[in-house]
Amino acid sequence: MRRSLQMLCAVLLAVALLAHAAGGDEYPARAIRLVVPYPPGAGTDGTARIVADALSQRLGQTVFIDNRPGASGTIGTDLVAKAAADGYTLLWTSTDSMTAVPALWAKVPYKVPDDFTYIAKVADTGMAVVVAAKLPVHNLAEFIDYAKAHPDKLSYGTSGVGGMPHLATLLMEKYTGVKMTHVPYKGVAPALTDLLGGQIDFALLTPITIAQFIGSDKIRILGITAPTRHPMLPDAPTFAEAGLPQATATVWYGLFGPAQLPAAVQERLRKEIATISEMPAVRDKLAAAGLQMSPQLGSAFRNACVNEFQQWKALAKSENLVVQD
Repeated sequence: MRRSLQMLCAVLLAVALLAHAAGGDEYPARAIRLVVPYPPGAGTDGTARIVADALSQRLGQTVFIDNRPGASGTIGTDLVAKAAADGYTLLWTSTDSMTAVPALWAKVPYKVPDDFTYIAKVADTGMAVVVAAKLPVHNLAEFIDYAKAHPDKLSYGTSGVGGMPHLATLLMEKYTGVKMTHVPYKGVAPALTDLLGGQIDFALLTPITIAQFIGSDKIRILGITAPTRHPMLPDAPTFAEAGLPQATATVWYGLFGPAQLPAAVQERLRKEIATISEMPAVRDKLAAAGLQMSPQLGSAFRNACVNEFQQWKALAKSENLVVQD
């Protein structure tokens, strides 16, 4: 009888401990690692630190950044895909490693969407449609007409093959019927330098990248690829306003976990992200980085990622664009 009672107590204790570990109210019980698959100082890293600081305050536990750069973001992204689904290893990434690279690369070590839990998108930005001042165009319609009249004569610069500026330009070409010559660079800075110098004719660049040149005589801003106008470029019409809603494209930033993250953990994280997204301090810091708040939670975020992934995959197929590792 005594032995049976001891066994029953042990079982009840084990059940209680399991319930405690699984309970959403008790998460988190320790520090959380937030993996950023890009180096310190990059745009993804900067936004991660803003959100990590706010999350640390909300959760009562340290959320620390773990930069794992390499292979266009796939190394750090794969690390989280294969991590324990307990909520203590999360991923902060952007469009590239979650939808663009998987759509273009011949081999990626993780699967979209199966290997992830889609917690929340937080913010995004469109890309400014920027031309060299030497071009005799002053709006999108004039630029499209000029490009059509000079097929393959205009050159456009990007941060590299398969990045968002490259894909978004291909998307624009698809829906406008223009054809330009691609000049890939090893980053945004050299592409901007050559655009300012007139060595290339066109580029899609985030508003924060060109902030110091807004209103200068070196470049001309014709529009924005985002679905809404950007506060930094209030006079730049959207693609939708220009009659090109299909060419809309943004660079977004969001929070992910490994697949099958416990429901209680997902709920807690989404609740805090929703709260953080309304915090003036967070909104101001992201705005200073050129970003616009665009919170999207759970299944809505997952669906948006899947749709974008399929869009880039179809575009890559139509352009015969495959990046070998």
